[in-house]
Amino acid sequence: MSQDKLSALKNLIDTPKDLHKLKIYEGKMNQACTNLLFGCRKIVINSEASSKSLVGAARIVPQIRTRVESLIDRARTQDLRIRPGTTEKTQKLMVNNSLLFDFIIFSRSWDLKEELKELDSLLVFGEVDKIKDLAKNVLEHIQTIDELFTQKDHAKTNIQSSEEVAAILIERFDQEMAIAEQAGALKGILKLEKPKFLGKDKYYDQLGNFILKIAMTFDLESHDTPIAIRAINAILNREYPRVKADLRDVIKAVEILDENGLLILNQDQEGLYWIQLSPSESASNIILRMAEAKGYLTIEEVIMETSWSLKKAAEELEKFVKAGCAIKDTSYSTGIKYYFPGLSENETETQ
Repeated sequence: MSQDKLSALKNLIDTPKDLHKLKIYEGKMNQACTNLLFGCRKIVINSEASSKSLVGAARIVPQIRTRVESLIDRARTQDLRIRPGTTEKTQKLMVNNSLLFDFIIFSRSWDLKEELKELDSLLVFGEVDKIKDLAKNVLEHIQTIDELFTQKDHAKTNIQSSEEVAAILIERFDQEMAIAEQAGALKGILKLEKPKFLGKDKYYDQLGNFILKIAMTFDLESHDTPIAIRAINAILNREYPRVKADLRDVIKAVEILDENGLLILNQDQEGLYWIQLSPSESASNIILRMAEAKGYLTIEEVIMETSWSLKKAAEELEKFVKAGCAIKDTSYSTGIKYYFPGLSENETETQ
């Protein structure tokens, strides 16, 4: 995910509770998607002039333009289509579900615009060998956005809970949902519930994020001081009341963190569970301290700070990805970054 995209989405986010304002918010999100698609169209129009002298490209670019304009038509005709007599509760559900699709369409439209910029650059410099593959990716990207509009229309008539809709979307668009979560877009729309939201594995990944953030609020230098799991659970319930987790769920999430070397889990003679932060010199704790500052890291930053080899830096960062505490982004425009939504100061608190 690019920081620009994340920042742009954050600037659009609102959490209205009033139904009328919620509808206005959804309209604003849809308009933002439409504006991105108009930006895509502008780039394609500029590309047409460059493509005329290139064999093959002269046919592909107009095809892309036609498909982009079709997306614009779909975006401009989006409406909630709420029937008279629909209850307020159902109306809110329809709007929230539409917003879930809007967040993904926004992210995908942003990425499409970036791909079209790259395609335009290839056309300008006549890099014919690369144009065909990128054009194929662009057309597939357009098809995905078109399918999202179709699914959004279907969701307006086939009413499901927002958690059920999110569970379906995350199977294919997990990175986009993660971006929406980090931007604060899911606040007020979704509850973190084990049976419905992200599926069991994703649920424990998300729960681990919250637990890790809570653990990091304790004195980082007191690594020999154990923290009672019950204390973590109490803070979790107080600070994140919308997170549905009992003590067994917390223990399960901590076990996953322990397996990946991010926390140490112990059980005393009385059967009580305690956790400890990893030793200050441990690799995981070094990563945590670095990530806490801005919410993301690159491999290069870790190597410069620690003098580790490329292999070791990558391995240590991948531990957090495996534990569900970091999101690996391989965007061509920003290079590989590892985002730590559980530690970011701007991370959304699901309340």
